[in-house]
This record gives sequence, C-alpha cells and structure tokens, in this order.
Amino acid sequence: MISAVRAESIAAEIGIQPGDILVSVGGQCLRDVIDYRFAIADEHIEILVRSASGEETIYDIEKGSDEDLGIDFDEPLFDRLRTCNNKCPFCFLTQMPKGFRKTLYLKDDDYRLSFIYNNFVTFTNLTEDDWQRIGEQRLSPMNISVHATDPAWRAIMLGKRDVPDVREQIRRLGSLGVTVHTQIVACPQVNDGEVLRQSIADLVALYPTVQSIAVVPVGLTKYRFAGKTPTSIRTAILVHESPDWIETNWERQPLWDKTPASRLLHNPALGFCSRLGAATDVPMRCYTGEEAAAVIDLILPFSQTSRRDFGMTLVYPSDEFYILAGRETPAADFYDDMPQYSNGVGMVRDFLDSWAKAKRRLPARIPQPTHLALVCGTLVGPMMQQVAARLNKITGLMVHVLPVENQFFGETVTVSGLLTAQDVISALRTSGCTRAILPLVMFNYQGTLTIDEQSPQHIAEATGMPVALAGDPVELTRYVCSLAQT
Repeated sequence: MISAVRAESIAAEIGIQPGDILVSVGGQCLRDVIDYRFAIADEHIEILVRSASGEETIYDIEKGSDEDLGIDFDEPLFDRLRTCNNKCPFCFLTQMPKGFRKTLYLKDDDYRLSFIYNNFVTFTNLTEDDWQRIGEQRLSPMNISVHATDPAWRAIMLGKRDVPDVREQIRRLGSLGVTVHTQIVACPQVNDGEVLRQSIADLVALYPTVQSIAVVPVGLTKYRFAGKTPTSIRTAILVHESPDWIETNWERQPLWDKTPASRLLHNPALGFCSRLGAATDVPMRCYTGEEAAAVIDLILPFSQTSRRDFGMTLVYPSDEFYILAGRETPAADFYDDMPQYSNGVGMVRDFLDSWAKAKRRLPARIPQPTHLALVCGTLVGPMMQQVAARLNKITGLMVHVLPVENQFFGETVTVSGLLTAQDVISALRTSGCTRAILPLVMFNYQGTLTIDEQSPQHIAEATGMPVALAGDPVELTRYVCSLAQT
C-alpha cells in the first residue's frame, strides 16, 4: 500500500494517490522495497496500480535511471515478515510484561531488515533462495548477531539445537561481495573470557568481509525471572516455551521436543539445555564494574592490532562497558566512521564532542528565572552532570540533572531509551523544576509515544510543566537559546 505521494513527483503527475496499491512493476510482484528499488531502476517501466475503489490501471513511464517515482509505502516488507526461530536467553522480548501493543512482542529476524534498517539478525533461518537473492541483488552490508563463533557456544547463546557455522556463512557472504557488521551480546561467565577472545579472533580473521565487531553487555529487566527459579541461562532459554510467552507471542514456535515446558522447567534431566552441559547452569546477571573493565582489557589488544594491521580499530567495546568500568571513552578516531553508532558504540564520545562545540552558542543569561530538569537514564547521569555544570553558569537558569530510576523494567535497566512515561512523571513531580527536557530516544521514531504509549503532551499535563525533547547537544542548546528570547 502506498502511504504517501511526494509533491511534483512522477507519481503525483500521473495521479497516484495515498491508499492505492502498487500491484506490480514490469509484471513482477514485489516482495519488499528492495525489489521496488531494483524494479524501478530502468528508464522505461510499466507499473500496475489498484486504486482504493478497486480499479486497476497500467502506467507506462519513461524516466531517468536514477529517478524515483515519488511514492512511499506503509511497510518496507510487502510479503510476510521473517520471524525469529531462536530462543536466546537474553532476548528482551521475553522480558516484557503483558499489556503492551502486540508489535512489541514480535520476534523479527528478517535479513531484509538488516539491509534496509541495519537491524542485527542471526542468519539462522535463511533458505538457498535467500542466499541466491543476497548475491544477485548484492545486499550489502549485512548486520549479524554472532554472540559466539564456536558452534557449541553459539547454540547456547541462541538457545537452539542446531545452528549453522557463522564463520562459514560470513565467508560465503564475502564470496558474494557482501560485507558484514557483527555484534556479540556478552553474558558474564558465559560467552566472555576465553570464549569471547576466540570469537573476536575468528571474526578479525574474516576481515575485510567483517567491517566491525561490537561487544555489548547483556541487558536484563526485572521481568526476566519474576516468579521463576533458578535464575540460570537454562531457565532463561526455557522461558521461550513457557505458557505465558507462548500466549503472548505472535505465533507458536516449535518446541525442542515433545516434553511439556512445565516439566522441562522442573526437571533438568530433560530437554535441549541439559545436553549442553554445565554452561547453562550459570546465573543470568548483569556485569559488575570490575568485570566490565576486564572485558575492555580483553578487547583493546585486538583493537590495537587491527589499527596497526588494517588502519582501523575494527573491534569496539560498547559505551556501556566504559561507563560501568568508570573509564573515559576513547577519542573519536578510535571509532573510525562510527559503524556501530546505533548499537551504543561511540554515542558518548559523539555527545561529548558535540557538546563541546554546541555550548559555545549558549546565551549568557535568560530573562525569566527557570528551573530546568535534564531527564535521563541512570547510566548517563554522571555525563549529564558535566552538561548541567556549564548550563548553571547562565544567569537565571537553574539546571537539575534527573537520572530516573527505571521502576517499570527494574533498576538494572539504566538506558534513557527504555524510560517509561510513568517513571518520568513520578520523578518530575517531586523534582521542584518548572520545565523539563526529555531525551528523544525514550520516544518512538516519530517522537510521539513512549514505550508505555504516552505522548509528550501527556507528560506535560500530568506534571503541570512544559516539556521539550532533545536528541543531541545541538537541540539542547537551541532550546536553551529559545528561553533567552522569551
């Protein structure tokens, strides 16, 4: 379905309307926007469009080879989304409470979304047709969740019996001319230590097909083990087969065997996990500061060797590891061209460098005394104190950093992007502030809804104070400058 038609475009000129259906291009039924981009690359194309009333029209179009038709679609995939068939112990979706919108429980693992949106996927559900398409359309780069390169350890991290050898898959992608960005979600005493060392070594050996390797710490919410014991890797995997999750999930996934999940949870002699050995009896938990430092120290020699051999860092600890360890993040050139920025790698350094430039444009004073709350997750609270110290030099402005403890998901969830409106409202009501700046990342892409489906307007009304959103230091500075003009 066509969601929008851009003004003065080819589509607008021939009368295509939002709500119309693009049935085919050149007689080809399209599977997704990737097919669409390839199909319209010719200078002469024929499209079949069905109007909202059901009337079908064929348009014969002459255009430039790089000229777009000017239409947008309501979804990037026109056929069925490829769902995830893994049972990762750290899967965030199984750590969600009931009651949210259904899309928040959808386990997607579609390689096409890896190409379109840079989503990380596992490459465990590909068919030969998928491989052929990746090669024919040169869908590069791909973003792969590796977690461990050794097949036995990767089986544990993906919670499934048989997994393809990801090293062989990456080599195959390289032979197709496709590059890869990889991530490892590290769990304490599971796939870190020597397992992590081997995984990184294997991936570095696959350069230049592998263009980046990010290591990020596991994130756990209070719902992970609510009412369930023991709190082990095994239990976390088996949550995927619990009645609550099966009921919540979009579709029933195949179980490991015919043994009911309730029996598996209480009988360690049964099921897939028991055959993986003692590794699955390790507790699921978050990293301590000391452990985070050890992970950084394990990674950095690979980073240094890669910079010497390849002219790039290649292997990156996530920002969260540096914050947990109490260490300063490296300089910007450590992060090359920020290939894993959206994965929380280099964001802190980018913020600090951007703030160093943006703060030069701050006003000396504001006319109306204002008590401003800088809302954030607890993880970046110390960094935001640096920002507040500079803002408090502005006459008439009093800035209070408000690191909101995540009561909804639990205190182990410390990032700003998972703050809920209810926790923010509660914190603001007792802050004594008169205005608030909220982190843009706690809202959806449009900046309209939090994860608990509340708008900025709702937060403003519930707290009785004006709120604004800021996604970076430039937007924060622009807002403060606007206060100087009131």
